[in-house]
Amino acid sequence: MNKAMNKDVLERADLLIELGCEELPPKSLTRLGETLFEGVLSQLEKAEIAFDANASKLYYTPRRLAVLVSNVAGSQPDQVLERKGPALSAAFDPEGKPTPAAAGFARSVGKDVTELETLKNDKGEWLYCRIEKPGQKLADLLFPMLEKALAALPVAKPMRWASNDFSFIRPVHWLVTLHGSNVIDGSLFGLTAGNTTHGHRIHSPGPHEVALADDYEEVLEAACVIADPVKRSAVIRAQAIEQADSAGGKALIDDHLLEEVTNLVEWPRSLCGSFDKEFLEVPAECLVASMQDHQKFFPVVNPEGGGLQARFITVANLDSLDVDAVRDGFERVIRPRLADARFFWDQDNKSSLADWLPQLDNVVFQKELGTVGDKSRRVAQISKKIAEETGVNETVAERAALLCKCDLVSHMVGEFPELQGIMGRYYASQSGEDKQVAQAIGDHYLPAYSGDNLPSQSAGKVVALADRLDTLTGIFAIGQKPTGNKDPFALRRAALGLIRILLDAELNIELDRVLAIAALSVQEQVAVAPHVLLELRQFILDRMKHYLREQGYDTSLINAALDAPLSTLPDLVSRIDALREFMTHEAADNLVAANKRIGNILRKADAEEGGQINEDILVIEEEKHLFKEISSISTELEGLYGSADYTAALTLLAGLSDEIEAFFDKVMVMDDDADVRRNRLSLLARLKALFDRTANLARLG
Repeated sequence: MNKAMNKDVLERADLLIELGCEELPPKSLTRLGETLFEGVLSQLEKAEIAFDANASKLYYTPRRLAVLVSNVAGSQPDQVLERKGPALSAAFDPEGKPTPAAAGFARSVGKDVTELETLKNDKGEWLYCRIEKPGQKLADLLFPMLEKALAALPVAKPMRWASNDFSFIRPVHWLVTLHGSNVIDGSLFGLTAGNTTHGHRIHSPGPHEVALADDYEEVLEAACVIADPVKRSAVIRAQAIEQADSAGGKALIDDHLLEEVTNLVEWPRSLCGSFDKEFLEVPAECLVASMQDHQKFFPVVNPEGGGLQARFITVANLDSLDVDAVRDGFERVIRPRLADARFFWDQDNKSSLADWLPQLDNVVFQKELGTVGDKSRRVAQISKKIAEETGVNETVAERAALLCKCDLVSHMVGEFPELQGIMGRYYASQSGEDKQVAQAIGDHYLPAYSGDNLPSQSAGKVVALADRLDTLTGIFAIGQKPTGNKDPFALRRAALGLIRILLDAELNIELDRVLAIAALSVQEQVAVAPHVLLELRQFILDRMKHYLREQGYDTSLINAALDAPLSTLPDLVSRIDALREFMTHEAADNLVAANKRIGNILRKADAEEGGQINEDILVIEEEKHLFKEISSISTELEGLYGSADYTAALTLLAGLSDEIEAFFDKVMVMDDDADVRRNRLSLLARLKALFDRTANLARLG
């Protein structure tokens, strides 16, 4: 090993950066940590400090943010800069004295003119300088880089503490910057960097020395801190499962809650608690919401059937000498919360769901679009019309749509907004509404997110569709469509939900038709100009393209299919599927090229295209044969298109490959005779129209 290589190896070591803070906000802790990790790596990369990104790790707990960057070089590599100056003819006068151009170049590179070299090549001679620039040390670069990485953190409301003029998301109490076993000197937030961290606040507060950067995780674990959030999350999950299993149940572990709990503790110790069984008379969703949202508890359900048990799993942040006392404390805390849920349930059930309809007129949906009551009445109109055209029970759909927003004024939804729709279903049942009406009310917010379930029955799908149509049409009509990242009415999500409902195929109604139905209802409140519907249609189709790409469809196939007349969305997908299969056909490439050629010819001669084909002036054998083949398959094609068998239709059309090729080899389309030319253009137009029923193949060329 040569000396230079040996020096590089010796300088490489793991780099540890840790900021010890007061308790960080759990809901933003993950993002803070990930942003810091990415920022530190980015700064090192920009500074050309070598490191191993794949082996680097992020650590965070409620009281610290830390990054361990693997195999970090101790300095930048040395650089050799080559600078070319003025041509020799411009650098020296006839007497050989340096010109101002030569002197200026020499100053720019920190040399005397006599120290400059000459660069010579085929194009001439120039002044030239080779500058060796030693790399800067990591120790000199780290703190400016760290300041930039910290400045980029998503801190909405920074805090100041003591009399300091600096701020951060929470007060910072210790700082570690360790390269291998060497402390990198510097200061941040009024703190001098060192190599001591702090352990669990109760069990092992410290300080604890970190002798080597790579020892960080082990040192903290000995101090009762699991610094790795992935490991901490796995410990919590395993403990919760074990505790629930021991109690004869199954822990209901929501991933978002698990992340939040992981960000609340450093030394997780789970235990199982219980509450009075009388609370189980309240709908399970209310109790679950109370446990998860307010207490950060994991509910326990029956292993079979999933019914809620009168138990919960909580995660403490320490090993207690008196576990029963800790459990008793958590049980005392949950009791009033569940009592609140029961109170809301009892109070809400003193009225029927329909009794709350007048209150919706006091809740503004949007200034120009009126109240939630106005929206409910529009959604009812839209639902009735869609139900009528799709064979769904009109009475059920209209009633469910009218009542679907009533639970928004209930006590329970006021406390737990995420229960909207769910509580509407319960209150509808309690009020004696039809079961299908109740189910449709409960389902109409579905799908609430990408990948969520669709409404379980047809009336629910109609109401869910109508609700989204009203919002999309109304907001577009008042000129507040999404721009950039701003989407205050969640129209992109509404469009995706609408797409998924229409793709389900049960309703079997065209996109343009449902937009027209929505426009008729919305325009009673605000004007819906024709261009608005065109913009909304394109907005939905753009979301459709994005959705289909996520499902694995090729963009070119999607665009080609969208160029054909649009009917229902399931029909669109059927055409794309057929097109994907067709493109594996032997003749596909030739037919795509032919369609592109036909399209170009027709586009250039659009004044003469179209019209009836006169068989009497088909004079060349190849055009006669093509006409005959088109005529012979037209009836069969109509049947295939009528049954939406696009794969068979394209396969049948693929059989024309030889005839189309022969036509272009032998026939001059743009004949001097106007009648012959018009006839041939009509023949090509008819051929292309047969392909275009499935897709515009020219888009694939």
